[in-house]
Amino acid sequence: MSDQSIKPVFEELYGEEQSLDALPALTPWDIGGPQPVIQELVAYGALRGEVLDPGTGPGHHAIHYASKGYSTTGIDASPTAIQRAKHNAQNAGVEVDFQIGDVTKLDGYENRFDTVVDAACYHTFLDDEDTQKLYAQTLHRATKPGARLYMFEFGRHNVNGLQFPGLSAEVLERVLSASGWHIDYLGTTTYRARFDPEQFAKMSEFAGQEFPEFESLLAPMLQKLQVIAPLLEDHLVHMPVWALHATRVD
Repeated sequence: MSDQSIKPVFEELYGEEQSLDALPALTPWDIGGPQPVIQELVAYGALRGEVLDPGTGPGHHAIHYASKGYSTTGIDASPTAIQRAKHNAQNAGVEVDFQIGDVTKLDGYENRFDTVVDAACYHTFLDDEDTQKLYAQTLHRATKPGARLYMFEFGRHNVNGLQFPGLSAEVLERVLSASGWHIDYLGTTTYRARFDPEQFAKMSEFAGQEFPEFESLLAPMLQKLQVIAPLLEDHLVHMPVWALHATRVD
């Protein structure tokens, strides 16, 4: 599954809301700003040099890096997502190099970046290990010797009763280690997301048009969301996510 094969799905999801200032209802991972775990990473001083934000989406994380003084490039296959990202950067008063592109290729970016922060991009390749390896190898080629890679991807562990059909630790370890990256840390954390059951069902249906298996994979989670929805404030939940830190092996 290539970056180009998932592009139509995300193009539809990001284009669902016509106003650039509104949060698209079908992209629940967009909370209108950087994820808390990403803010912590920056606050701890983990980033350095030139930063790549692959699968940048609406650009909130790239904008956060730029606001802290980092030269940042954000790449996404969805033109609508990049349009939103540029709009958000303009509103924030920061400069980010946002580009439409295929993160499994990154042509023209060889030996460029000191830090890569993959904020929920890798897991969009689902169970396609060939594409995962291609992507990991591409990141290796696009980075400088000793570069740092930080990844935050949906996992399968349980957080407050919610589980997602995400990645296993074994897959992450196997793919990254075979693609020129030494894993320094692999543990669990969470992402915040807005999961209204009705909108979540619509999102699943959209994705299912391109990937029929996706809708059935999300069905158990939808059932749980319907149970806990009355307890949530503004539909905000914590989602199970892997936190992976790695160093480029030269």
